[in-house]
Amino acid sequence: MKLVFLRHGESEYNLSGLCNADPGVPVALTPAGRRQAQAAAERLRGLPIRRVYVSRLRRAQETAAIVNACHCAEIHVDARLDDRNTGFEGLPVTQYLNAMHGAPDPFAWKAPGGESYREMVTRVHGFLADLSEVDEAAVLVVTHHEVLQAVAGYFQNLDPARMWLVWVDNCETLEFAGGMNHAAMRPLSF
Repeated sequence: MKLVFLRHGESEYNLSGLCNADPGVPVALTPAGRRQAQAAAERLRGLPIRRVYVSRLRRAQETAAIVNACHCAEIHVDARLDDRNTGFEGLPVTQYLNAMHGAPDPFAWKAPGGESYREMVTRVHGFLADLSEVDEAAVLVVTHHEVLQAVAGYFQNLDPARMWLVWVDNCETLEFAGGMNHAAMRPLSF
């Protein structure tokens, strides 16, 4: 099975530098984000994608719809693919990053009402474990930057500090092939 993980296109909050993990806050793609999604659709056109997984957030769902237009695959919404709930909804990303990195253990730290980086990684790894049961030639997963860090950690056996260094730009992909049960592809234990 070929697994393609795609970060959503540029969003309004990307431009404003604001946090969003609440699906009730409809943060849309920018015109540039829609062009990025269309370019991703062209790159992925030749893959036999029959199943798409997407977070509940509007920017990811818009991206998935654009890319899926040429595949007409089944779309499955999964909350485990949502962006990390930083506890800083609608506030500047810089405030969240300063708070996180000021903590003694930034990967265990969480703001009131938020989730820690490790908690986010655990939910994403749960999704990936369930994905091992899917029987398709190619699967597309449209999600968010920190979620993609956790995906890279799962497949590349990275600890949280090394996951944090993974960078995936808007509408860039991470791709993995082969069986999900391969020993090198087991989730980490924290």
